[in-house]
Amino acid sequence: MLQDFKGFLSEYRDSWNSLDAERMAAHNSKGFKAIWANPDSITSEWGYDEAKEGWIQAYQQYQGRSPIWHFEDVLININNHEEGVVVCWVSFELDGKMTDVKLLFTQTFKKENGEWKKIREYVENSFANERLKTCTS
Repeated sequence: MLQDFKGFLSEYRDSWNSLDAERMAAHNSKGFKAIWANPDSITSEWGYDEAKEGWIQAYQQYQGRSPIWHFEDVLININNHEEGVVVCWVSFELDGKMTDVKLLFTQTFKKENGEWKKIREYVENSFANERLKTCTS
């Protein structure tokens, strides 16, 4: 099951970098729930529709700027509920240059009708690449 999930995760991340909001939204369960901690420490709760709209807006905002998301895995595993769980750092490149933004994601996926779908996501914001390098050295 873990190898199957890791194969899916590679496809999911390809979708993330595809700039195709429909393709990205197709990986979410209709019951998807997310909590994002914004840079100002205020949390936002999102569902399926808000997440899809968020990808549409992000991809439009970055159009023509060659955005690339980079993933640094902390954990990839299957939990006791047969859900795929990922904890990872996500950094971001625009116009061929790394930005100072680094986000901490916890994502949970479950098989629905034979396909992995994201059911939950929690995101912490306000980490800077340079600050993290100093703390982890």
